[in-house]
Amino acid sequence: MLLEFQQALADLVASPDFCRQARADPQELMRRYDLSAREHQRLLDMVNQPGMALNCMLYRSNRLAPLAQNLYGLCNALGARLGPLLTEYSGLYPNTTVHFYLECDRFCSFIEKKVADGLQLDAQAQSVFAEERLKVRLNLKATETAL
Repeated sequence: MLLEFQQALADLVASPDFCRQARADPQELMRRYDLSAREHQRLLDMVNQPGMALNCMLYRSNRLAPLAQNLYGLCNALGARLGPLLTEYSGLYPNTTVHFYLECDRFCSFIEKKVADGLQLDAQAQSVFAEERLKVRLNLKATETAL
């Protein structure tokens, strides 16, 4: 059961929406995970702590770090749209990878799909995205070659 507890805690930290669901319906945790009564209560206590919002925020900022570092121009070009796109991206890909270029490559693929589905990027943003996408792919390839 410990593994289920750890997974539940990780999932909660990664998703403010899941925290809200667990607060609204505490049995949601029992439906998703094989938890003891003690583990269930501990998770409920954690999710109801005011500091849980900070945990979620720190997790999200750690998800943003590789993107801000390697896709700086794209992040700037997206402007106010970046926040909602990150929320959607995090929902589709709740688990991060510690390999910055893999995370950036996955985010670029997400943006490419959004563009194909109608997300509008002006000419400058398209140019910046193409350049940074290429750099991410080249750096990713270089790390694969080095390994």
